[in-house]
Amino acid sequence: MQFLISVLGTAIGVGLTFAISHKIENRKKEQAQRLTAMMVIHDIDESVQSLKTLKENTKKLYEAMLFAREHLDQLSTVPNDTLYMALSFITSDDQEFRFDMSKEKIFHSSPETWQNLGSMKFIDNVQSFYFERQAFQDMQSKSSLWIKPISLNEFEKIQIDYDDMSVDEYVEQSNALLRDFLKEQLGDDHIQYYIDYTPWRLNALVEMIVNWTQMNDENKFLMSITDEELENYVNSINQRGIALTEKMLIGTWELSSTEENTSEWDFRKDHSYSFVTSVSSAVNLPVANGRLLVRVSEEGQWTLKGDSLIRIADIDAVNVELDASNLTALPGKQDMLDNWIQEKKEEALIYNKTAVMMNPRIARHVRLDASHDKMELRGTSITTEGEEIPVTFYLKRSTRGRTKSIL
Repeated sequence: MQFLISVLGTAIGVGLTFAISHKIENRKKEQAQRLTAMMVIHDIDESVQSLKTLKENTKKLYEAMLFAREHLDQLSTVPNDTLYMALSFITSDDQEFRFDMSKEKIFHSSPETWQNLGSMKFIDNVQSFYFERQAFQDMQSKSSLWIKPISLNEFEKIQIDYDDMSVDEYVEQSNALLRDFLKEQLGDDHIQYYIDYTPWRLNALVEMIVNWTQMNDENKFLMSITDEELENYVNSINQRGIALTEKMLIGTWELSSTEENTSEWDFRKDHSYSFVTSVSSAVNLPVANGRLLVRVSEEGQWTLKGDSLIRIADIDAVNVELDASNLTALPGKQDMLDNWIQEKKEEALIYNKTAVMMNPRIARHVRLDASHDKMELRGTSITTEGEEIPVTFYLKRSTRGRTKSIL
């Protein structure tokens, strides 16, 4: 009897162990499947947002092109920034629109997960979406309705003989060449065809945005995924590293960059900060050539609020310095070079002060890595056109000690 009880107890124990293990394994599979579903739904949302950005940028450049075309015989009255936007509308470069395909590769690399998601309609929707997205990507690179008709290299081939020119004369000559180039290109029937088909392209983008949005709303319903659940998923994939404390922040941090581009931040115990960025670039002017070093400095107050590092800049403390010691003036052009440097300094100072004035308070989501010596800052930046764009950059703790002073 004792032997039978022992055997029965062992059998029950083994059975419970297998049952529990099976339940845990099923739970893990369900979680993996749900995460896969949320990954794909988020990928579709991101693709829709990319299309919306493409549509808005296309509309903006298209409007600039229409304005330039309407004033074709008076292009000298069209603002230069509008002319360059019109040029961008019909010229292609190496940074054309592309989707992020990484999530699609993950989805297709794990068929054992997505094949058991429990909703064939959801799987059909996802497969249709990825097929349509790839078809649209191919159409952009192969269809004459989508490919911009001019290579940017065609405009860049135009050379200016700037001997005996002042900088102002060089700029005016460049703008005149731009106007002549646009006027010549707008006489081409193929380019006119591309411009006139823009409403069709915009309508196609709107149709895809509507279809993909409606499809994804259905996906969320099919998989019973709420907006709050999806938001938590997005936050989880963005949440990396270790929370920053004030004590960890104190000190000098450098932006990982090249020798030609450096940035240094100094965060102090009294909650003040200073920032210096230096950019060295090659310069080829009608009056000089060599390298020009530009230093921009900023001061203000900082504070930590949750996971956000908040900086409030002091507009009166913004400063710009230009170092022209590595610029060589052409014979007889030193005075012209000095005047150009002074003008550029004043322009840069106005630009940077205006940027601070428009957005004196900057908040960035901040995290540290395990070493506490590398810092990630994520947020948005406002362009000169007022557009918000996502930005992420990384700082490392300086090994050279605290910054003693700034410009």
